[in-house]
Amino acid sequence: MPFIDRDFINDLSQRVDIVDLINRRVPLKKAGKDYKACCPFHNEKTPSFTVVPNKQIYHCFGCSENGGAIDFVMKFDHLNFQEAVEIVASESGMSVIYDQNARPADPKIKRYIELMSQVSEFYQDQLKHSPAKNKVVDYAKHRGISGQTAKRFELGFAPPGWSNLFDHFKSDQETLTDLENMGLIVEKSDKKGEFYDRFRDRIMFPIHNSKGDVIAFGGRTITEQDKPKYLNSPETPIFSKSKELYGLHHCRKYSRSIDYILVVEGYMDVVALHQGGIVRTVATLGTATTPQHLQTLSRTSNVIIFCFDGDRAGRSAAWKALNVALPVIKAGMVVKFLFLPDNEDPDSLINKESKKSFEERIIKSHTLSKFLFDHIKSEVDFDTIEGKTIFLEKVSVLISMVSYETYKQQLIEGVAKFVGQGIDQVVSVIVKQNQVTNNKPHDKHNFPDDGYEPNVTDFVDYDAPSIGPTKKDTTKALMSKMISLLLNYPSLADGTVEVRVRRIKQSEVLLELIHSAQIDENISQEDLIKPFKNKVNIYSRLKVLCSLEPHLSESQASDEFLECINNIERQQKNALIKDKISNAKTVDEEREVMINIQKGKR
Repeated sequence: MPFIDRDFINDLSQRVDIVDLINRRVPLKKAGKDYKACCPFHNEKTPSFTVVPNKQIYHCFGCSENGGAIDFVMKFDHLNFQEAVEIVASESGMSVIYDQNARPADPKIKRYIELMSQVSEFYQDQLKHSPAKNKVVDYAKHRGISGQTAKRFELGFAPPGWSNLFDHFKSDQETLTDLENMGLIVEKSDKKGEFYDRFRDRIMFPIHNSKGDVIAFGGRTITEQDKPKYLNSPETPIFSKSKELYGLHHCRKYSRSIDYILVVEGYMDVVALHQGGIVRTVATLGTATTPQHLQTLSRTSNVIIFCFDGDRAGRSAAWKALNVALPVIKAGMVVKFLFLPDNEDPDSLINKESKKSFEERIIKSHTLSKFLFDHIKSEVDFDTIEGKTIFLEKVSVLISMVSYETYKQQLIEGVAKFVGQGIDQVVSVIVKQNQVTNNKPHDKHNFPDDGYEPNVTDFVDYDAPSIGPTKKDTTKALMSKMISLLLNYPSLADGTVEVRVRRIKQSEVLLELIHSAQIDENISQEDLIKPFKNKVNIYSRLKVLCSLEPHLSESQASDEFLECINNIERQQKNALIKDKISNAKTVDEEREVMINIQKGKR
């Protein structure tokens, strides 16, 4: 989606009826010229939340929350700025005006979104009227799902049979093509032009984006004998399972405030917890937690709690989540872990105990540092010198993954206290362990190889699988991603970006593209890459990078582009620090450099 016109945003703030908009969410009472209510952002018995119509603002004298209509919707509805502007405009009867110079969205996207809504309605209708509905209704009752909960999550039913969905839409060829693109019908391998439904005889869970649009489906078998138990939509232009979270839309919609988010493993866990009153709950979509998931979650709440079964498999999954979280943690972000009793999952446990008891478990969940130390301690003989040595070495590798310096320092101090040694000693171990790790020879067979060897050193295919790239490979991948984003969104190029990219080593190709895009924001991809026609390898690579998957809105593209720059700058900074350490001639000098870095003196 393109950027919203700046003049429209300014005009919207003046034209909206802030009293009407807030009153739809929080009942207001007249108090002289103003309006009052109990604040929706903190618990209070005496109203201190005031709306001032003539100034178009709100202010809470209890917690100091304040702002205009857009600020309120962002905070109350848990939306980003662009989403909030669109909601405020819609509720005020205004059509959003977008920047005409911005790259327009793919018209197919709107069509796909509308189709997915129709498919969701089809599945919901089948749950009510299909001749086979009784078995799924019985299943839902057996699992304790009420009709109200089923309605909240728009649960449906894909009836038995190979072509129910296909037959429902078969009169429109364009719709059938879109259904295939959405992965909802699949062409038969032995009969070209003939299709079958992907989802059959399953209870259906629509997957929503942050706006509430249906973008994909998850289907669960009704009997335990059928396999696979869960089946998800494939990746599409509107759905990426590594970025989306099931239940996030409902979490934002039904939570008055989101002081934490509980991350569980399954659809049924989310549904059951919502029904039990634990609504700040989401689930990953059949995948392990990704950095993108954590970035999405951190924009909604500062406290992220992973909930896993207490068995070996659950702790293994938690350990993977911890490894993903360490490099992503930033200021204000807290990651915790909740382990359930043996043979229990959130679905079963919330049906056995009260909401209050489950919330007490959440309150008592382990901090990341506690889980980190306890997990490694359990793997070694901690009562021996040898065991503590192994413990320190393992912890050092993980601490080195943390980019948030303040948190890294706190972990170092925590380790020192945990093993009963000085901070200097722990820092020394971390320095040596980093050197050992960085000096290990890399076996080329351990790394992805797509068979392409261009005669250019500043970018590679950023979609290649990341099995264990070196820092250099990672920088190339980020550079490649930035080039692809710029080729699809030339308006990303501006003077600020150019200044930052100039500081990046081997960024000549990207810089030349930025120059061309600055001259003409509406430049075509063909004209952007035209100057490289005489450089065959580079030109061929650029042709590949002209395709961008999955589709992104312009604001998303801008966020990802800036994130890539931030990551490269961080890598270059870390490389500089490593140079300082490697240039130290003695262990004492190494230790002094590391300590000074931790204290922020260098």
